[in-house]
Amino acid sequence: MKRYFNGGIDLLLAVLLVAMTLVVFLQVFFRYVVNAPLSWPEETARIMIVWLSFVGGYMAMREDKHLGFGLLVDKLPVALQKAVGVVGRIFVVIFLLVVVREGYTFAMSNVDVPMPYTDISTGIWVYSVFPIAGVLMLMQSVLDVIREIGKRRTSGPAPGKGRA
Repeated sequence: MKRYFNGGIDLLLAVLLVAMTLVVFLQVFFRYVVNAPLSWPEETARIMIVWLSFVGGYMAMREDKHLGFGLLVDKLPVALQKAVGVVGRIFVVIFLLVVVREGYTFAMSNVDVPMPYTDISTGIWVYSVFPIAGVLMLMQSVLDVIREIGKRRTSGPAPGKGRA
């Protein structure tokens, strides 16, 4: 199930990237070749880049590609490394709970605010990415915490090595 869900997210990101590229190309073509700029491509591309960034953040989290302090954490004893990993992931969960709650509030407070050229709702099409991507990242973070705690319980010293 998760494989299909992640495949759908990957497909959504690919479609958004291609669509954004086409919209920007269209805007450049109409502005510099036809000399008749369109009003809607800038806003449309802006919406797409916001969605690409935030949903892409989920993808990076899913693949454990976000920046970390590996150099510093790797210097700690193995047991402390695992504890730091769990505590760090718990802080991420707390932060994402705030992002989801405040993002939802912000999106709902801007539902009636239209974008200037396309006249679409900023709350629905732009700011809704905060709670949606936040929920995706939150689910992934909770899974990571559970996995990290599970590894901590089942892992012992490596073969041939004593406890630190």
